[in-house]
Amino acid sequence: MEARTLHTRLAALAIGVAVAVCAIALVFWLFPAQSQVRDGVNYGYVYSGAKSSSVDFAEAGMTDESMIVFGSSEFSTPKRLVPQVPSEVFGTADYGLNLMLIGEAFDQSLWHTIALGAFEGSGIPQRKVAIIAAPGWFTDGGQDAETFKTRFSYSLYRAFCANENVPAEAKEYVRSRLEQQGIDEMQLNAASPTLPQDHLNAVALDALDDLKLRQSLIEVRGKGMERIESDTPATPDFAALRAEAEKTGAEMSTTNDWGVEDGFYTEQLEPVLADLEDSRAGETYSDTPEYDDLACFLDVANACGIEVLVVLSPVMAPYYDYIGIDAQARENCYSHVREIAQSHGAQLADFSDREDEKYFLYDIVHFGWTGWIDVEQSLYDFYRKDA
Repeated sequence: MEARTLHTRLAALAIGVAVAVCAIALVFWLFPAQSQVRDGVNYGYVYSGAKSSSVDFAEAGMTDESMIVFGSSEFSTPKRLVPQVPSEVFGTADYGLNLMLIGEAFDQSLWHTIALGAFEGSGIPQRKVAIIAAPGWFTDGGQDAETFKTRFSYSLYRAFCANENVPAEAKEYVRSRLEQQGIDEMQLNAASPTLPQDHLNAVALDALDDLKLRQSLIEVRGKGMERIESDTPATPDFAALRAEAEKTGAEMSTTNDWGVEDGFYTEQLEPVLADLEDSRAGETYSDTPEYDDLACFLDVANACGIEVLVVLSPVMAPYYDYIGIDAQARENCYSHVREIAQSHGAQLADFSDREDEKYFLYDIVHFGWTGWIDVEQSLYDFYRKDA
């Protein structure tokens, strides 16, 4: 009787193992590896948090002519409103440069520092990257913890910690900032395990995050565009592109004197404008950890031998004057970013003097018709320098 019971239990165990193996195989079949991309497809311009958090996917989608650009919500600008976005310039012709846009709304310097260390561990083409520093990152008080938690990527942080090229001081700084932002200690310990329980947690978190990214990337794979390649890459005619951009901007901002896109102005701005006057008069752009986060990003880049272009974007001066954030407060932000870039030897594309220029921004903070063309020219010149 006991032998029969043992046999039954072993059979049940074998069936259970077989079911588990089949289940795992099914998961892997339904959700391909992160590194799987479609041949001939350019994913660099897809706006996606999953893409931005998957080093394997982004790396598989890059070529020797790719350059990572770290940024945030400006990457979400639709081409129907601003036909000059990067996908419509670099994505539709072979200029010898393809951008890999990394980041989405609410990704700021701390997130990008982690991402830089993670991506560097797998290799960065030409050892050049750019980061778009937006004044909105540097508001007093810094980014609130709850918002940051929605964007924290365990996978990126794990890869950041595993990269031996990232200095210990930078890893300590990032960890302390993550603790300040309320990231769970279990995740932080698992990303850089020392104790047995850390290793066990790492196995579980690695598997869960991998599965989550695999699932999310299914949709991303359907959004890429055809990769354009030629034997002799062309040179962009930025003067012609800018002239067309000025024309487009004038056609799409006829309801206001600020050069704001018509739909944004009439639907989102005009209805609340009366309530916004002097609503942010206390803002100083000086009381924030964001400047130290940006400095850490550049520290990591320097330690890893990566050249950086810092793109300093402006805000729309008339609107910011109206809500009470005056020119001096804005200059606090601009000057801090300039000083950090200069002290770290980074190249700077400083567009802070475009605050009053119509069509440079299409809403009040995001690059518009002429803005994107000028930014794209700065990216192209930086990439081609010394080429």
